[in-house]
Amino acid sequence: MGPAPEVSHATLRPWGGAEVSGREGAGGMGETRRIPVRQEDVWTLTQRNLSLWDILEFFPPDAIGPRGPKDPPPPYEVKPVTIQTDLGFSFETDIQYGTWMFRPRAPTQPGMMKWCRERGLEAGDVLVFEKLDERCYRLSLEKAGATRVG
Repeated sequence: MGPAPEVSHATLRPWGGAEVSGREGAGGMGETRRIPVRQEDVWTLTQRNLSLWDILEFFPPDAIGPRGPKDPPPPYEVKPVTIQTDLGFSFETDIQYGTWMFRPRAPTQPGMMKWCRERGLEAGDVLVFEKLDERCYRLSLEKAGATRVG
């Protein structure tokens, strides 16, 4: 298998204005990415999924898997990432090629849609991804109007 594709931030177009904090570009532990929730995003996040387009470079390139089961596998080994949520559940997933979303799961299964629905997302909230180690991330929510720490 060949190397994973290179993901360059310069090739990514803005979706919702993700914000970088921590050691920008270093990919270090404790680095965060923040995705603001707009009114027009609430339905998509709770009924469909979250686009990772703005923060794609935050995840390892080999976490990008094929779009579907009938698509050919990529020329590298796909290695999932683990997302630890602030709701006490974790899920292991890859990122679907082309959609740039975590692999979809039923809303009752631990995954992005379950987290979005159970968190009660509203416009003005901010999704926060924190890098814990090379393949593990914490997902939390800053509610609209809450004082930001750090």
